[in-house]
Amino acid sequence: VNATSTNAITFDDVMDLYYSLKSPYRRKASFILNDQTVKAIRKLKDNNGNYLWNPSLKDGVPDKILNRPYHTSDFMPKLEAGAKALMFGDYSYYWVADRQGRLFKRLNELYAPTGQVGFLATQRVDGRLILPEAIKILKMKVS
Repeated sequence: VNATSTNAITFDDVMDLYYSLKSPYRRKASFILNDQTVKAIRKLKDNNGNYLWNPSLKDGVPDKILNRPYHTSDFMPKLEAGAKALMFGDYSYYWVADRQGRLFKRLNELYAPTGQVGFLATQRVDGRLILPEAIKILKMKVS
């Protein structure tokens, strides 16, 4: 976990996070962050008022942070004191495994008045980070 030096995110914090990950993992690494964090990073400007992060100029080429792809998730914390707001790493070292087969249940009675049949499906899965050094996290400073 890397910690920010202030309550606000800076481009230096993003760069420190990037280079805190060992170079073999950076080849396949990407960022995961909340939309609010993307907006905050996009608003960062230099001393001349120019934005530090410019969008991609080619049609069909997605925007990147430090030339690495990023993914947004509503499950990532927002930029708040003490929040782990930004992840960067090679997520192929996070494994997801089935813990039991899928279960299907037919629901005849629930939808009988409308002549329909419903199904309820459940599946139990588990996940684990196999190699912790493959992912780095940026934690916001606690007030």
